Amino acid sequence: TFAQMLDGDARLMDLGTKGSGQTPWSRLGDGRVTLKGAVREILATEMLGALGVNTSRTFSVIETGESLYRGDEPSPTRSAVMVRLSHGHIRIGTFQRLSALQLDDEMAQLVAYCLASFPGGAFPDAPHPAVRFFNQVVERMADMAASYMVAGFVHGVLNSDNMNVTGESFDYGPWRWLPKWDPGFTAAYFDHQGLYAYGRQPEA
Repeated sequence: TFAQMLDGDARLMDLGTKGSGQTPWSRLGDGRVTLKGAVREILATEMLGALGVNTSRTFSVIETGESLYRGDEPSPTRSAVMVRLSHGHIRIGTFQRLSALQLDDEMAQLVAYCLASFPGGAFPDAPHPAVRFFNQVVERMADMAASYMVAGFVHGVLNSDNMNVTGESFDYGPWRWLPKWDPGFTAAYFDHQGLYAYGRQPEA
């Protein structure tokens, strides 16, 4: 995330990049995105947005001129940096990390920040801020999953790393539209066990 602003409804908007290079959390990846992958994310976010799904949007794509090597597509392939627009970039893992490190004060600060920055949602009168926030996130995630099911969309890798606490999904790598009613339909070529199948998205 490198910039924040308010939209016309006074909602917080974040600008963040995908493919801008390695971070301390990149593991063994190069931190780059292929131009093909960036275009696929444009197609996914624009169609989902048109269908009313709560999703990030693609703000811009910049080709970098680098050659990337990938095992799942013809290489070398072209590199790009994608700028993503969403209402927040805080993931579930942000809370998991603070919990694992037992950073209670930081956790309370993060919950307070989220309640102030992402208002609305279920149980506004819940006595504890964390309970109030948790219920809001659950409601947002359930709404997102339901909108996927109605649209016939299969994310491909729908896990907590690809969802914001604002209820927006992002990072559309392997995705597909359901060709016919099939709860076991998968979008990712590597998902042999159906972990991310269409019918399992509400569970996820």
